[in-house]
Amino acid sequence: MTEQDWTEERLISCVLGVVRGLHFARPQLRGWYDGWLAARRLPGAPVSFAHAMVVTGRGGGLNPARDGDALCLALAALGGPQAVADCFAAAVSAGLFDIGASDPLPVHRRQLAQKMISALGLKRAHATLQRANTEALVDETAFWTDPGNILPGIILGRRRLCRVEALNEMGDRVTGSGFLIGPSTVLTNFHVIKDMIDLPLEPGDLQIRFDYSATTGIEEGKGAVFDVAEDWLIAHSETGPKLEEDYAWDKLAKRRAWLRAVDGFWDYAAIRLTGAPGLQRGWFDLARVTQDVPNGVWILHHPGSEEHTITGGKVVYGQPRQQRLFHQATTARGSSGGLALDQNGQPVALHYLGLEALTPPPDARHHPALNVAVPLTAVAADLAAKEVLGKLAEIPGLSPVGGCLDGRRPVFGRADYIAALEQLWKGDRRILRVHVESHEEVAVTRPGKSFSVEILRALFAAPEHHHIVFRAGDVQVDAYRMACDTLASFAPDAVASLPEAPDTTTPAYVKRLVSKFMQQVSDRLGDRMVWILLDDLDRHDLSDASGREFLSTLYEQIGRQDNLRLVLIGLREDIQINGLDPQLVLHSAIRLSDLSDPGQIFREWLNMRGARDKPFDETSLRFLSSIIASLAGSEAPLERMSDFVETHVAGAADALFGRVGARDPQGLEGE
Repeated sequence: MTEQDWTEERLISCVLGVVRGLHFARPQLRGWYDGWLAARRLPGAPVSFAHAMVVTGRGGGLNPARDGDALCLALAALGGPQAVADCFAAAVSAGLFDIGASDPLPVHRRQLAQKMISALGLKRAHATLQRANTEALVDETAFWTDPGNILPGIILGRRRLCRVEALNEMGDRVTGSGFLIGPSTVLTNFHVIKDMIDLPLEPGDLQIRFDYSATTGIEEGKGAVFDVAEDWLIAHSETGPKLEEDYAWDKLAKRRAWLRAVDGFWDYAAIRLTGAPGLQRGWFDLARVTQDVPNGVWILHHPGSEEHTITGGKVVYGQPRQQRLFHQATTARGSSGGLALDQNGQPVALHYLGLEALTPPPDARHHPALNVAVPLTAVAADLAAKEVLGKLAEIPGLSPVGGCLDGRRPVFGRADYIAALEQLWKGDRRILRVHVESHEEVAVTRPGKSFSVEILRALFAAPEHHHIVFRAGDVQVDAYRMACDTLASFAPDAVASLPEAPDTTTPAYVKRLVSKFMQQVSDRLGDRMVWILLDDLDRHDLSDASGREFLSTLYEQIGRQDNLRLVLIGLREDIQINGLDPQLVLHSAIRLSDLSDPGQIFREWLNMRGARDKPFDETSLRFLSSIIASLAGSEAPLERMSDFVETHVAGAADALFGRVGARDPQGLEGE
């Protein structure tokens, strides 16, 4: 039976027998229910407990004035059995129905949640891949953690935690958890996304959502959502056999036999995203995880439809733990793919499985419910065997190392320009036009256009690259002087070979000059990339006819000389230039609208510099960003920020994050 087949009357008939007779504090339940609805934003669900009393039918003589009937109406208003099970299990876990319990609370809660699942006819299994039932309701107080050790791991883990939103084989939305293991890579369980592998994906079918929590400080609905790349499945390992027999996990021989059976099955999927959220959030480098011996684990996850959640529990059963790690941290459906941290806040495992007995335990030594995780060392070893582990941490594209030029001077923004330079370097295009795009609501002067030359020189440094820079206000504008100045930068002895005066028409003379120049480029700089930069074209015109002819003729040669690139800085977008092949031209805009929030620009730089790998909380980052934003002003804001950071922040950043080195753009050849 699908979700669509469930009528309100059928839901009420299934739920009423479970909830009637429960004792609870109605105001507490009402407040909890309203918060649960607000966090989940379920389509078609009521907006509050009171709203549910109005929109739900009164079949069977239900009276909202009676607590049990009101609870039944509130659950039935959710519209489907899975939403009802999720909500009820979360309420049970929150202890809302503990009043009058005769059994120990873990037993009482487990039995109550299972009773609802049975009433709704949902699947029951000895070993389940995360559902909202009693597998998770275990004692959380069985191990001790120093908050100074675990807090940094929680802050970093929360920043990198995501909710995986996929479809199952029926087309219903299912969710799991995951976390970043590379700038563009998320790790989750294979069973969360297995139905998507052979499906031609449409936009929104498989999405990764970060900041799914009301306490991140991010406005509701503005959490970062990423689609997966076209070749999204980097590597995976299947789930493996289940442990079917009740309490087999408590029996040494059977537990070991199962561990041998699942050796080689790691239930993971490494997913490639369209963007690179790890550049701001950081990621867990699986190549650096170690085979730890944790006393317990803290699980960061999205159980059910919950927001960011952390639960803890002790680790049971000793070494070896190469195949699996058994733990008692509370989990539920949706926790699959959660991040397991040890007592020191270090990543140790990928949560994936809940084990539940359907019969009472023989004695107190047995575990009616137990959870299982896959050690990250096992995942790393499998990725290494597939020859993809070393590629996960590669930073996509070209970027300043640590957000700085030459290890010190910061680069704020300019991602569009840097991406365009990368395209030029790879040869996708040969000519780049850089212009400022104004915005009527952003009154910013000197937006950082002149910094374009420094960025290019730093990213594409000598000796592999040669730079010829003209500033339009300084150059000699006739063709002969331009050719001489250009040639003198790399072949001064060849200047005398240039014809000094035109012996033919201007176009013919200029062609001879350009021919001589291009021959020297080929002879002297054939093993280098040659960058010709014309700056300040928004301030000065090249008025001499022969000078314009020289540039026009040079433009025609760009497509024929593989190692030659041209960057025109400041040239307005509406100005047409003869000789430019449109197929070779790329445009990059400095948008004033992008400068409207200098605090956010600084924050993004700080993360690139190293804050993404330090336990800065959101409040601290906003505080620092606000200080810098107040300094920036509207006149040359990026320059003011850059000068301040270089003078007053760089030393402290070196001490906290470590010094940065230069990145070789030649390394992009293999990417």
